[in-house]
Amino acid sequence: MDLGSLDRTLREKSKEAVAWSFDRWRKRDESAASSGTSITFLGTGGNPEASFTQQPRTGGFLLEAGGIRLYVDPGPGAVVYARQMAIDLGALDAVYVSHGHLDHYAGAESAVEAMCWAMYARRGYLLAPNNVLQGEQLVSRYHQGANAHGGYKGGPEVISLEADKPVLLKNALLRPVRAHHTRDNYGFVLDTGNLSIGYTSDTNYIRTYSTPEGIKEVLRGSGPLMDFIEVADYRKDIKEVFSKVDVLVANVTSHNLWANRHLTTLGLPHLLKGSRVKLCFITHFNHCCVQPEDLRPLMAQFVQEKSGVKTIAAYDGAVHDLELLLAGLGVK
Repeated sequence: MDLGSLDRTLREKSKEAVAWSFDRWRKRDESAASSGTSITFLGTGGNPEASFTQQPRTGGFLLEAGGIRLYVDPGPGAVVYARQMAIDLGALDAVYVSHGHLDHYAGAESAVEAMCWAMYARRGYLLAPNNVLQGEQLVSRYHQGANAHGGYKGGPEVISLEADKPVLLKNALLRPVRAHHTRDNYGFVLDTGNLSIGYTSDTNYIRTYSTPEGIKEVLRGSGPLMDFIEVADYRKDIKEVFSKVDVLVANVTSHNLWANRHLTTLGLPHLLKGSRVKLCFITHFNHCCVQPEDLRPLMAQFVQEKSGVKTIAAYDGAVHDLELLLAGLGVK
C-alpha cells in the first residue's frame, strides 16, 4: 500500500472508530433500573499497604438495592476491576465517597466519568463529605460537574454529606452516619422500605476495655490489644444506628490492631450482639489479615460465634445475592 492510500485508510478507519466509540459511551441509552438486591466486592482491602500492593484490592463495593446502583468507596484500581468483572459503570446511579483517604476516593473521578458517559451527560449523584468536595478538593471541580469545557458539559448532581440529613435516591433513602475516624467521614444506612443496609465506613468503636489489670483506654499508638477481655465503653451512637439494620457491611481492618481508628473484629461482636442484624459482611482488610496467612475466615468465625449473627468475610470479586442469603437464614 502506498503512503497516500495508507493515510486515507487510517483517516477513514479512525473516523469510523470514533463514531463507534461515541455511540457506545457518550450517546448511549439509559439502562433498565436495577431489579436485584446484591453486593459486589470489587475490592476488600484498606490502608496504605493495600493501596500500593492491591493485596487485597481497593476497589470498594457495588450495592444494588431499591432500584439503584450505588458504587461505594471506589479506591485505586476501581475501574480496572469493574472492567474485569464486566460491570457497566455507565449504569451507575450514584458514587459514594465516605472520606478522604486514598483507599476510599482514588477511583471516584474515573467512576464519575463512566457514570456521566465520558462527561457528556448530566446524570447520577456524587455523594461525599465537604472536605472531599471543597476542603482538600480530592474530587476535582470538573468531576463535580463544574468548570465544563468544550463538549464535556456533563457531570453528576453533587450532594455534600451531613449527619442524619437523608438523601432520596429513586426508591431508597440514604441516611449518612458520622463515623469516628477522621475529620469528615460518613457511613450510611440505606433503607429501601423492605430492607435496610448499613455501612460503617472506617470508625473507632471501642473506647475502653477490661483487662486483667483493670480498665484501659484505647489510645493512639496503644498497639495490639493483647490483654483485651471485653468492651467496657464504646461508641453508643454507632451501636444505636447500626444495630437496627438488616444487613451490615463492616470495615474492620484487623482483629486487634488500630482500634483507636477502626472497628476491629474484637469490637464488632459487641455491636452485633442483641441487634436486629441478620447478616454481616466484614471487609476493609489490612495486609496483616491476608499475609503471611489468610486470617479472614477465622475473623468471620470469631465474630459469628461471639455475636450469634451470620458473618461472611468478603473476598475480592465476590458477588452476593442478599435476598437469597437472607432467605437461607429464614428471613422473609
